Amino acid sequence: MLKKAYVRNIIIFLLCVSLCGCAGLQRKFARKKKDEERPAPVITTYDYAKDRRVDELYKKHFLFWKSWQTELINRMGATYKKRAECFDFTVSSLEEIKKYLKGPKSTELEKFITKIKTIDPEIRELRLSRSQQYRMKHLLETTKRQIDRQFSYTKVKDDLELME
Repeated sequence: MLKKAYVRNIIIFLLCVSLCGCAGLQRKFARKKKDEERPAPVITTYDYAKDRRVDELYKKHFLFWKSWQTELINRMGATYKKRAECFDFTVSSLEEIKKYLKGPKSTELEKFITKIKTIDPEIRELRLSRSQQYRMKHLLETTKRQIDRQFSYTKVKDDLELME
């Protein structure tokens, strides 16, 4: 009988250990990872010359305008959402370019911006007729050629200034 009780106690003990596990013991004796000290980030600031910054910004926005207007010309038969998006980015890029121009060049560019803005209500229409597409495409192509010719960086590099 003592043997049966002894075997029963051992079985109960093994069941308890298997059910409860040794997670507490394992956690207690596990080594903790040492926190490594991370080196502080090195921040280097550059003092860009104002003239150089304006030149780079002008070139960047001029390139943006050129690509968006080309996209708008190519997407004239696409959905109205895509046309409207391309139109908005074209106009905003031109207005950004205008910020960097001073004097008469700025007013010259303003004329082209207002010319392009004349097609704003039509460009947002759901469907365009072929004649509307042709007329708007023709206007956009001519203004693109003129702006590209008159406002390329080599033509306006002496008229650049950051207007804030």
